[in-house]
Amino acid sequence: MAPATTRQFNRQIAPRWGVVMTVNEPAALVLCNVHWHLETGASAVHVCLDDPSDMVAEPLSAIQGCHVTVCDEGHWARHRGRRGRPASQMRRQTINANAAKAVAQTDWLFHIDADEFIWQDSPLSDALAGVGSDNTEVNLPVLERLFPRDHAQASLFDGIFRATADLPEADQSAAYGPFAALMKRGQYSHGAGKSGVRVRDDLRLGVHNATEWRDGRWRRAARHVADTARLLHFDGLTPLHWLIKIMRYRRTPPEVQKTILHPHRAAQIEWMLARSETFEAARAAHAVLFNATPGRCAQLAQFDLLRAVPFDPVAVLGKAAPDLSPAAFDADLLSRNPWARNLPGLNQV
Repeated sequence: MAPATTRQFNRQIAPRWGVVMTVNEPAALVLCNVHWHLETGASAVHVCLDDPSDMVAEPLSAIQGCHVTVCDEGHWARHRGRRGRPASQMRRQTINANAAKAVAQTDWLFHIDADEFIWQDSPLSDALAGVGSDNTEVNLPVLERLFPRDHAQASLFDGIFRATADLPEADQSAAYGPFAALMKRGQYSHGAGKSGVRVRDDLRLGVHNATEWRDGRWRRAARHVADTARLLHFDGLTPLHWLIKIMRYRRTPPEVQKTILHPHRAAQIEWMLARSETFEAARAAHAVLFNATPGRCAQLAQFDLLRAVPFDPVAVLGKAAPDLSPAAFDADLLSRNPWARNLPGLNQV
């Protein structure tokens, strides 16, 4: 089913929804994400720039419905006092999400990342209207992208998707092969999905879930799982993007890594870095993990875990679509992460 466009959504009908994200990514991805959500029903997108010098601030500010927060020293002083900017990216995301919730003019707010896109079979606002209980989060189940065979990417978003699943241990090796130990709920990234909350409810947005203050502590809020909307997660828009993401995790302080990295993600990092002596070696290792080979697709199909979603931002965004070629994306990525050029072979990218 083709994605719903602005013409199919009546923005005057409540409830209105928006998204919030903390970003430090190539401009094309951020701009694409913002335009996609505004064109498919969001009334507002809150973008928090983790790098206060990020040049994407100017084009974002020109987009109606996009609210830009520059996370500079003043921003962190207002929210953290003398403690300043948190070392943990997850802590920064959570603070920013709840700061946006405090000022949001929409009825609902969803906390996502720049590499995540909400896909709707029918208007999300209709599903939200059916959530009757207060203090209830709406969870968007996640689908994770697999790359085309041999990385034949014409666009950043090419590929097929793997659904989240809670398979019995006996079935995991049959579905995922030798990489089951590097996965959680059948995903390399997260199987939790992302959540949204009513802005008026006394809930706190987390990275994946919402909590409420109950019995003297923050506890998980009641959950409603959406059945007509999902989260499309592109865990690495290109092989280089995923490699830099892995390397950035490893560059964070050890105590932060212990907090933010689940065991399966830590295992991925070890596996990947052991095979990344050169960029070509890293690209080959990435292909082993992510390519939608016939064998992998057959394994997943046995358990009904493959999803072909016709996600095409250019068709929805039209002239507003930025350059979504992998080459342009990787060039911007390396300009933002010059330290990554130390890997042999990256001077050819």
